[in-house]
Amino acid sequence: MSNPGPATIIRRKKRRRRRRAPIFPFILLSLLAVGGFFAVRALIARRPLLAKQPLPAGYIAESNALKQEYFRYYGAPLNEPVLLSRFQQAADAAAKGSLAGAASSLEDLTNVSRRTPVNASVPVVFHDLGLTYASLGDTVRAAAAFREVLARDWDYAPTRKFLHDSKSIAVEIAEPFARELEPNNDAANANLMSVRAPVGGEIAGTNDPADYFKVITPGAPRDLVSIELANHSIDFAPTVRIFDGDLRILSWGEKTARAGESITLTGGPKPNSVLYIAVTAADANGGLYLLSVNAKKAFDKHEPNDDLSTSKRISVGEEVAASVMDAGDSDFFSFQSPRRGTITIEIHNRSNTLIPALTMYNGDRRNMGFAQEVRKPGSDIRYLLDADQSGLYYVQVSSQAGTAGDYSLRVD
Repeated sequence: MSNPGPATIIRRKKRRRRRRAPIFPFILLSLLAVGGFFAVRALIARRPLLAKQPLPAGYIAESNALKQEYFRYYGAPLNEPVLLSRFQQAADAAAKGSLAGAASSLEDLTNVSRRTPVNASVPVVFHDLGLTYASLGDTVRAAAAFREVLARDWDYAPTRKFLHDSKSIAVEIAEPFARELEPNNDAANANLMSVRAPVGGEIAGTNDPADYFKVITPGAPRDLVSIELANHSIDFAPTVRIFDGDLRILSWGEKTARAGESITLTGGPKPNSVLYIAVTAADANGGLYLLSVNAKKAFDKHEPNDDLSTSKRISVGEEVAASVMDAGDSDFFSFQSPRRGTITIEIHNRSNTLIPALTMYNGDRRNMGFAQEVRKPGSDIRYLLDADQSGLYYVQVSSQAGTAGDYSLRVD
């Protein structure tokens, strides 16, 4: 009977030890958790960095702006759903505060890739991209995007307003280059210049093998551009090469001059396309030069009408004055026959250089045949069409042997 006593005492001691376990750490953790919860709530309410980033002021989200500029710069309607979809994705991402996502979609719009096999390199896209990068604090990329805008439209109002109001990006670093900036020894580092302003540069001997420039050709309609290197050094024998956006040299884009001579090259690139201009020395002597790109405004008033979808409607009995600008130019016109029977289509040559060609299409845009071939510059063409009443017909006027010149078209 004496054994249970000590055992009872031991159990009571163990219970007493458990009751004395410290509870302060648990209280402290609870207080910290409650305090942290309310602190986070207050921070969310007061700190914009944890809230959704607002749409950058001046961001253009309307798809109609993209459609209008696409037609203006490319001369054709925007019929690529992937471009409109990507533009809308960028606007949606920007509205939700995902500026990095918006920038990614806008970059896709300006690059030909598997994701976007066509592009929309128009001012509104680069403007939105510049605003997005500026809001992310990336002023270098923002300035580069705004430079792309102003290379296409020097007076683009939304970009000019932003640069005027901005405190983070100086206007002069967002404009196309007016003076060569090294390093620009390859296409990847080409200086972006404007059609409207010349750029001064220098080949500094053998240590400076090439100067590269990038220029954006004028928007639609397609035009002839003149690229001139004015030589300012008597010992400098320059070579100029012109490449397209894929760095393929153009058929009209290469010329070398003797020491002290200047160079002029003229061609008809696609509207709103990229050209790279490489300036090198034919020997070890470098020199100073002034490089300029000018639009010739060689197109006629009916442009753009380079395909069936952009053909210009004319009337029977009307005489239309037009021109074939170069070997790559075709003019399309359409008319509706007022009667059943013979319709006469005539090309009256107004130049001594053009060798014209005429092709006919029906309302289904199927080829109906060609006018009799002429081979002498300055020749006229006469074609007889057996027409249906109220039938729609298309006339294509082009050139042979790379010729160009003015003409008039008449349908009777």
